[in-house]
Amino acid sequence: MAESTGERLVGGNSTAEVVRIGDAVHRTRGARSDFTADVLRHLEAVGYPHAPRYLGVDDLGRDVFSYLPGNTTDHPSQRAEGAYALAGTMLRRLHEATAGHPLAGDRECVVHGDAGPFNTICRDGLPVAFIDWTGCAPGSALDDLGYLAWTWCVQSVGHVPIEDQAAHLRELRDGYGDVDAGALIGAMVEQQTRIAVAETANLHDPRLDPVRRAHARRAVDWAEADRALVQQHHELLLSALRDG
Repeated sequence: MAESTGERLVGGNSTAEVVRIGDAVHRTRGARSDFTADVLRHLEAVGYPHAPRYLGVDDLGRDVFSYLPGNTTDHPSQRAEGAYALAGTMLRRLHEATAGHPLAGDRECVVHGDAGPFNTICRDGLPVAFIDWTGCAPGSALDDLGYLAWTWCVQSVGHVPIEDQAAHLRELRDGYGDVDAGALIGAMVEQQTRIAVAETANLHDPRLDPVRRAHARRAVDWAEADRALVQQHHELLLSALRDG
């Protein structure tokens, strides 16, 4: 594992160096690397198939994960029939696999924390695995689901009809399991607000470099626009979840 060269993987907003060498991904270690490694080891032990495997630390002190071939998506046109239900099922299986485990501490389960389509590997338009587990932590299943539902189903850009967005939301919720319609929409708005507040603080933080602050500006605009869309069409989304 001593090689330092490889294909640099880009995307996301982390400052960590991420490179692919053969069938492995090498990533600069961070403050939560040990917890992430423990979570991935547990998921492998229980047979959870929707995550990379943790392979250890290389000679340069980087975390090493199995490489998962495929692509990410950013528009419904790139997804196959059944994609939303499968994404919901993948997240539910994560929550079930960690509920009551010591890794969850005194919280409900371990959450991925950032399971948007930008952190989901797809093949033939269907999701197969979540990647970038650096944000996994003890938390609330509903919060995690709210973020997944927002980032997968709600788009204020991309010319996706709101009726289609509502149908995707219903499919994703059904794939996850029985969740109260109002609670899910509330969780989506809470996650949008969380991102807007956190990234507004980053936007005005002089310690951050211009690139990171520019990302913060985009993130605030994204979260606020999508939140406005959910609030504008609240009744339509609620009806889709309740009535199909």
